[in-house]
Amino acid sequence: MSEIRIKDMTVNYLESPCGIDSLPRFSYKVESDINEDSQKGALISLSEKADFSTIIWKKLTIGSQKNFIECKKKLKPVTKYYWKVEVDCISGAKIFGTSSFVTGKLDERWNGKWIDARVGPERRDDPNFLQKIEKSKNDKDFLQAPYIRKDFTLSQAPKEAYLSIIGLGYFVAEINGQKVGDDVLSPGFTRFDKTDYYMQYDVSSLLQSGDNTIGIVLGNGWFNCFAEDPWNTRQASWRTAPKLLAEIKVVYEDKKIETIGTDDTWKVNLLGGPIYFNGIRNGEHYDANKELGDWTSPGYDDTDWDPVRISRSPGGELRASEFEPIKPFKSFTAVKKWKKDDKWILDFGQNGSGYGIFKFKGKAGTEFTIRYSDILTADGNLDTASIGGFVRSHGFQTDKYTKKSDDVEVWHPVFVYHGFQYMEITGMDYEPEPEDVTAQFICSAVKVAGHFECSDELLNKLQRLCFWSSVSNMESIPTDCPHREKNGWTGDASISSEQMMMNFGSAAFFSKWSRDIRDSQRPAGQIPCVIPSTGWGYNSMNGPDWSSALVNVPFNIFLYEGDEQILKVNYDAIKKNCDFMESMTTDYTLNYGLGDWCAPFEGPAISKNMGSFKCPTEVTDTAFFYNAAKLTSSIASKLGKKDDVKYYSILAQKIKKAFRDSYFDKKTFTVKGDCQTSTAVMLYFGLNEPNEKQGLLDKLVEQIELKDWHLDFGILGCKFVMHSLGDAGLGYIGQRMIAQRTYPGCQEWINRGATTLWECWNGLGSHNHHMFSDLSAFMYKYVAGIAPVESDPGFHTTEFRPALKCGMQSASASHESMYGTVACSWKLTEESAETTITIPFGCKGNLYLPKNCSEFKVVDGTGNEVSIKGKLVGNEYLMSFKSGKYTVSCMTK
Repeated sequence: MSEIRIKDMTVNYLESPCGIDSLPRFSYKVESDINEDSQKGALISLSEKADFSTIIWKKLTIGSQKNFIECKKKLKPVTKYYWKVEVDCISGAKIFGTSSFVTGKLDERWNGKWIDARVGPERRDDPNFLQKIEKSKNDKDFLQAPYIRKDFTLSQAPKEAYLSIIGLGYFVAEINGQKVGDDVLSPGFTRFDKTDYYMQYDVSSLLQSGDNTIGIVLGNGWFNCFAEDPWNTRQASWRTAPKLLAEIKVVYEDKKIETIGTDDTWKVNLLGGPIYFNGIRNGEHYDANKELGDWTSPGYDDTDWDPVRISRSPGGELRASEFEPIKPFKSFTAVKKWKKDDKWILDFGQNGSGYGIFKFKGKAGTEFTIRYSDILTADGNLDTASIGGFVRSHGFQTDKYTKKSDDVEVWHPVFVYHGFQYMEITGMDYEPEPEDVTAQFICSAVKVAGHFECSDELLNKLQRLCFWSSVSNMESIPTDCPHREKNGWTGDASISSEQMMMNFGSAAFFSKWSRDIRDSQRPAGQIPCVIPSTGWGYNSMNGPDWSSALVNVPFNIFLYEGDEQILKVNYDAIKKNCDFMESMTTDYTLNYGLGDWCAPFEGPAISKNMGSFKCPTEVTDTAFFYNAAKLTSSIASKLGKKDDVKYYSILAQKIKKAFRDSYFDKKTFTVKGDCQTSTAVMLYFGLNEPNEKQGLLDKLVEQIELKDWHLDFGILGCKFVMHSLGDAGLGYIGQRMIAQRTYPGCQEWINRGATTLWECWNGLGSHNHHMFSDLSAFMYKYVAGIAPVESDPGFHTTEFRPALKCGMQSASASHESMYGTVACSWKLTEESAETTITIPFGCKGNLYLPKNCSEFKVVDGTGNEVSIKGKLVGNEYLMSFKSGKYTVSCMTK
């Protein structure tokens, strides 16, 4: 019996979101085991009632499935809505699915006021109050965490209740002694004087008739990052004491509404609580002797607490957090441990980002100090010098805990995260057992959407390195590393965004960061090299290469999700940035970027060496300038902006001519710099004419062979070289390069113990950087063989191109697209090949097989042979399929 169902119903990319301020856009998937099945029509209905007895909006779509169906009806703020989709299939099946979402504040005024724990002017002359302040550990940097509470009474148990809250930099909220939400380090990092993201939670089950209490602890996070560093974080325009805005909306059975909002009746403990220090780049210090008891429960005596102060807004537009919050991802116990002097060092066998969860034993008053790193010294000690030099005050990646009793005490920090594989613990006069210390890794709670494996174990390990480097650096923004900087370097994310779209359901995550980019853009069009930025990074290291994130990230969302709206909302910013680049040139070439950063070098990981690459920056900058103009024209065409299509198309041609005239020797196929990156950038961006492609490919292979088949590229060349080889059917050469057992190569990293990608090919610098992770996209596209198609994006049409001639025996990959699962697996025998493809409901796929294949046999998912003929296109056979699962067998000799 056939099985057909609706799954993965989303609103604005999120499943059952609680709090959306944008217009809701509905998407869904149909899963069917009937080949060539598709949608005939669909009806989407919206209701405030779970039984859909009253319909307030509906939308009928005719024909094939469409995602991102927009509802323009004006909705009520902070209200739960139910939606249903009913689908008629061409197979005759009729199916439906239901889901829900809750609106955010929309355009409703906030009942609550911004508050903080600072001294109000009316109390500055109160001697008792000043004495209390003197006793506290607070200072001008607001190092300790404020503890804020409010008692309130409800006349009856609520039918519904929602907490809308933003605590800057971070917050932890409890109601009646129970934690609100399972997220950590909320809200997301942004430029706080432009945009401020509030969280919203369903707290119906936490409230009760009668007395209730809400308690909130505030952390400094990125809002009050006081550490001295090179990026002027301490001088951020928004930086001040942590502050809070919150309100609880209570809906009773009789439909009456009550709101409890932050105001000057809330109270703060000015003597502080157990968290007496917290800094996002430094660590968290906790003294259990200062715990406040059941301070988040009704009946607590807070007579010694003081009124909060009404505070200024941080200045940004308040918006619902329409992206995945950070949550615990995976935990590890130590695989090794050893003692060095009075310190225990633990190795968790995996590099990542997060914190430790501890079961501390010992006497009351014992202080434990925990330091974190992903590097060891040669003699087995923790090495923080290699990654901690940029953080110049208040310590680096160091947590502290002081015991209050002789009993076992469980603790973990709540306002920091660290990058680490190793922990060093001081204060333990006992040998820790495995259950005493856990490494809890965290990340933005994006779904894992991709899977890759093959018969080459090196590539499997490389995929794991790419995966964990990505997970470690998705912390509400795409950071460069989880320890030394935690900065959102634009170039890193621009290059990595394609593989992150393939491996993760990261569209909401990157849509948020695209807004961060727009928030950072100056009126003239330039953006900084790190985003969010405190004002640093506008005047260097932000050329066309790193600024490409502004266009590449939205374009990859469009390509991988089929979402045209992301192009619309970013178009003006993209256009403005392209115009800025044009203002920087007199001859259509550019030279002010960072270049092919971190190509192989000898010596320490310092800027001079990291920037000692062979490809001239003007070559890559001008190529990125060309790509910006070309993509701006392409996006303008999709959006129907005819004048812009013409202007930027002509601009692109002028840049192409300037590139070729300035940097390309047509006689020898040599691009200025005469290196792997120089040649590949011309191929990757299509700066060559069609009849020059083979000559450039021959040149690239010659350059690789001259390096004894080793790579010789940095972050930019990694994408250019590997994709140019893969696109030409030469992916096996790329595999050979990264498989080298000697320096430089990925195998050499792995031989030295890498569990994430390293920053530098020689192993110095950070041991957790994702900037080379586009190697994962190469493996999906040019080994397993799955890729989206720009003319029919979002995997509505998939290009399958299994690398049957790559020298491996098998490979497989899958991706969970907006339409469903896309997959390709293949295996070889001595004289034959078998390829299995999966195409989602209502979608299409084009399978390309090498010219030497013959005697084709096609079997569908039920084992029945089907008649699908292939046609020769160039050096490949093309076979076109509709939805379903198919296995194609053929002879290869």
